[in-house]
Amino acid sequence: MADNQVTPVSLKSQWAKHLVRLKLADELNELQSRYSSLFGSSPLPILGPGPVTHDNLPTDPIYEDDDTKNALHGSSPLDPNLTYDILESSSRVGGRVLTHKFSEAPHDYYDIGAMRYPHIPIMDRTFDLFKRTRIPLIPYYLDRVACPKLFNDRLYVEGEKDPYRVSVRNGGSVPDDVVDSVTERLDKAFGPFKEALAHDFKSGWQALMTVDDFSTREYLKRGGPRGTEPKYDFFSIQWMETQDISTNLFDQAFSESVMASFDFDYPQKDVKWSCIEGGTHLLTKAMEKSLKTPVSTGKRVEAISIDRSLHQDGNMRVKCAGGDVREGYSTVFNTAPLGCVRRMDLTKLDLHPSQKDAIRSLHYDDSIKVALKFSEPWWITKCRIKSGGVSSTDLPLRTCVYPSYNLHDGEHKPAVLLASYTWSQDATRMGSLLNRPGYPPSEEELVELLQRNLARLHESTITYDEIKKSYMGVYNAYSWSHNPDSAGAFALFGPGQFSNLYPYLSQPIADSKFHFVGEAASVHHAWIVGALDSAYSAVYKFLYRFKLYHHIAMLQRRWGHVEELETGKHGTVHLQVALGALHEKYKIQV
Repeated sequence: MADNQVTPVSLKSQWAKHLVRLKLADELNELQSRYSSLFGSSPLPILGPGPVTHDNLPTDPIYEDDDTKNALHGSSPLDPNLTYDILESSSRVGGRVLTHKFSEAPHDYYDIGAMRYPHIPIMDRTFDLFKRTRIPLIPYYLDRVACPKLFNDRLYVEGEKDPYRVSVRNGGSVPDDVVDSVTERLDKAFGPFKEALAHDFKSGWQALMTVDDFSTREYLKRGGPRGTEPKYDFFSIQWMETQDISTNLFDQAFSESVMASFDFDYPQKDVKWSCIEGGTHLLTKAMEKSLKTPVSTGKRVEAISIDRSLHQDGNMRVKCAGGDVREGYSTVFNTAPLGCVRRMDLTKLDLHPSQKDAIRSLHYDDSIKVALKFSEPWWITKCRIKSGGVSSTDLPLRTCVYPSYNLHDGEHKPAVLLASYTWSQDATRMGSLLNRPGYPPSEEELVELLQRNLARLHESTITYDEIKKSYMGVYNAYSWSHNPDSAGAFALFGPGQFSNLYPYLSQPIADSKFHFVGEAASVHHAWIVGALDSAYSAVYKFLYRFKLYHHIAMLQRRWGHVEELETGKHGTVHLQVALGALHEKYKIQV
């Protein structure tokens, strides 16, 4: 990102920095009170004689002033000519960026992982990476008028009240006044918190924290913490969730819903989206080509440890499956999803109990995509869906995504359709039809189900027989929870998890030589930008730990700044690194 590029700081990042400050204040005060008498002095020289607060933390002594002018001189204990190894468990590079190619023909593919990117400020780092790697971008069309919607076995009809016939007046269970105003009612639930945050973050944050332990479902049912907001019955909440998101996702944190809503609620009315021409795998392919050291694939890490008896920086050790042991590392960046981290032996790293808790319990959502290949793009030729978009339904397929990258390939060429994109419980149930244990290695039932669902969703313009005739017998189905190298699709925090667990994922341990890296350790989890921001933050703390200040300046010149990372004289990086480097005898639980 260019030096003069200014990205608005999202409230989610302000929230994250505030959470880190609160946890640091708690831990520093406990250290001060518990150990100053036991050891004769504070284990952290930067601590003063009295207690600290989140807005009055010890300042970083390496800065001369508030303009972040570096005051330190001298050499680093670590050789700045760094070497590195990248150990990849899978046989390929890319992680949860994955494109399936049916053939080498243009547009004969679909993205199993990340596939679309909104042009909003928090995504600037992602688009900067696209520019640096010269990735070809084309428009991605998210919402289009012609895309059908079908719920309760009824198609949406423009201008008709309760077209799905779910209201009480039409024999259903959803109150009449709720059926036609789902968006407005959710905006009313989120709106006061968003306005309070925008007006004054500190007071707004305090208000939001009073409901951080609520799920979205519970908040809507109780009418807020005091019961003064609108209260909704079971069927109202079910209908709101059905129209807004995947099945049972309202069980996740209400505060997450508020912050996510705020991040996407920008002044511009029409947010533009992009996708990568040729598939998102081109991004990781270009990044891999830029590496000086090739990635070592097929290296599943079994254990990571630190040898404290070696009084040197290169005392980190990594053990891979098959007896491959790597020693002499000064730092380890663990980028594996937390479900995979849990299978690693990290007992020698002295993890904080809450870090162990995060590894075990932080919620990851499931996601499944199924793509079918047809002899022609019948959604274009028969259904007049000529510019991409998304259809939604309560049928098992839930979401059908019409590709934006083959709109001009011609009406009589084979085309790939993302026939089903599901999350949460919808994905869990769809996943029961993938590679079923005890059954022949066939997924015919899955393909047949989706063809029938597609016919019902598009019944006004095409028949089941026409869809079946057009199907070429080629498909691909993929579940991220079935992948042992991902153990889930992306992080999606539950009630209270962000405020209580995120600060621990952002703090290094083991003499500040071990870092959690990945979208789960970022405020923008579930996005590529979250992985990028987390990586930047970890590299910054690594450079700070080894006093490579010149390289920190280079990092900032080349890549800008991550908004959730609080640097400078009044920042928190120096405290996180200092606490992560504490000897085990000083470790405490807060």
